[in-house]
Amino acid sequence: MKNINDSTIEQLINWRTFQTNQHAVANTLKLSDNDAQQELLDQLIEHRFNKYTATELSELITAHDNNLGWAITYCRLDLVSRHYKQLGKRAAKLEDVSTGIIKLADDSGNTTDISEFKLQQVVAQFPTGKTRLFVDMTLRYGKLETMAVLKMSNKQYQRRLRNATSYATKHRSKFDLVTSAVRDRQLYVLNSLNELDAIINETREGSIQGWINSHIKLVNELLADSTVRYQGTIIRAFNQASKTDQYAFITECISQQTKAQDWLERSNEAIKEAGVSNQTKTL
Repeated sequence: MKNINDSTIEQLINWRTFQTNQHAVANTLKLSDNDAQQELLDQLIEHRFNKYTATELSELITAHDNNLGWAITYCRLDLVSRHYKQLGKRAAKLEDVSTGIIKLADDSGNTTDISEFKLQQVVAQFPTGKTRLFVDMTLRYGKLETMAVLKMSNKQYQRRLRNATSYATKHRSKFDLVTSAVRDRQLYVLNSLNELDAIINETREGSIQGWINSHIKLVNELLADSTVRYQGTIIRAFNQASKTDQYAFITECISQQTKAQDWLERSNEAIKEAGVSNQTKTL
């Protein structure tokens, strides 16, 4: 778009939708309001408004056109996404507020720290662009701002929230793939069983009994799913257990080792897909 005039810019920056997204940029990227305003304006003019003539744009702003409002919101998401992609190239992970740790607050005022990267992984698991935007804004900015930006009534907001929550519950295994606590648990299981495998194959010093003593909680979980008859003997004195029970225990370990490996491969694929960007998915 060429020759956007000062009057049109003034209309734009006074539009509540623009101001809400401007404040969101300032809060997320730790910028002054003026800097956030300029960043958002530059991004809009360069990427989102170039299909309009100056006259068309002025008319759409005056009418508070819904599609134009969405363009501003998506532009803000583009801006934030680009910022964190640039950070990601300079650092292996996001570590503090200045590099992407944000606080999610619940209705009771309790907060949870999460990295921008991890939040985007979780949000990307939702099926549509509109749902991803709704969840992202709700987690970052809360109910009131989300309703204001998306122009939703309380009833509409509650319905969207129920739908998003229902989807997450129904597809919990999908979300678990990018959840740190679950992934860390699977990594622990795989690494521990790889260690046992190395001991059995004598590529690592140690004994099976020593491994058992160091992983009692995991061993109990493995035994609970196994066909081992005398489980106490496996725990106390593996070498004194029957060959049948020894074999049953090792078989269960191999089975869980394979399952953990498969789970992590699916997790890696989910994280890879989530890291591409919400913008590449169907909106």
